[in-house]
Amino acid sequence: MEPICRIKEIYRILYQFEKQFSERHAMTINEAMLLCCLKQGGARTAGELCEFVGLSAPRVSKVIATVESKGYIRREIGSHDRRQMLFVLTDRGAAKIRQMQQAAMGFDELVAQLRAFVETALDPESENQSHNHTNL
Repeated sequence: MEPICRIKEIYRILYQFEKQFSERHAMTINEAMLLCCLKQGGARTAGELCEFVGLSAPRVSKVIATVESKGYIRREIGSHDRRQMLFVLTDRGAAKIRQMQQAAMGFDELVAQLRAFVETALDPESENQSHNHTNL
């Protein structure tokens, strides 16, 4: 299998996981990571959320708007700098995190799928069999 095809398979596995996660919890992984960031550290700026979640500022801005519309976070004005906007977890957001923590996340399945794929991808026998089939 070509390296680019291997990467595509990893993305497929991760996409399936995110789809199942979203169906179970009615939120995306990015939304959940944003809540997790606020749970761990209290009030955060948009820049701090970007850094934690690992997304661009415009993308995090959309995620913030979504979780805010669901009532999981709220905005506060900075006490030291009134120009600064901070985001904090609401009681509803904290309850959502607790609910997700108690539910099956499916991480074991995800790891098992990725491990099986990596083991197959690194197995020289499976690589030879793949070439033999394509050369017939």
